[in-house]
Order: sequence, then C-alpha cells, then structure tokens
Amino acid sequence: MKKRNPQKVGEIVRTVLSGRGYLRQCLEAEVISNWPDIVGERIADVTECTDVKKGVIYVKVSSSSWRNEISFLKKEIIDKIKKETRCKTIKDIAFY
Repeated sequence: MKKRNPQKVGEIVRTVLSGRGYLRQCLEAEVISNWPDIVGERIADVTECTDVKKGVIYVKVSSSSWRNEISFLKKEIIDKIKKETRCKTIKDIAFY
C-alpha cells in the first residue's frame, strides 16, 4: 500500500475552487461580508458594499458629501482590503 501525504481540507477546497474558476468570486465575496471591519464603524455607518465585479467594489454611500469625503480614502481602503483579507484582485472602488 502506498503511503499518502495528508492535505488540509482548506487546501483541498482552495485547489478545487481555483481549478473551477470560483476562488476569485469567493475571495471577493469575503470583502463584502467583511466591509464594516475593513473600513471601520464610522464609514460602515454611511456606506453599504453591494457588489464586486471584475475587481471593482461597488459601494452605496448615504450622501454626496460622504461620497466625496470617502473618495479621498479609496487607495487606503484598497490597500487595507489587500492587507486584511485574502483577496488581492481588488483594483478599484466605485462609490455611488
């Protein structure tokens, strides 16, 4: 009998998802669910992360003044997403 090297379940799932093209979608969905933790309570209170498509996060903002203010933080938020989540595909944020 041939001895096998055991693999962690997480590694197996990641391999299957990646092989079928779903890993990116799963990691991007993680950004949506973790949005309040990523941006903090103050920004989370006035925003809602609604979708991620092709590396762009779509964020609904409660007012135009907040949208303007948050737009100055775009690069910082993207950097924080890449640092605090496993998602490295985010390249832009669309505030609306």
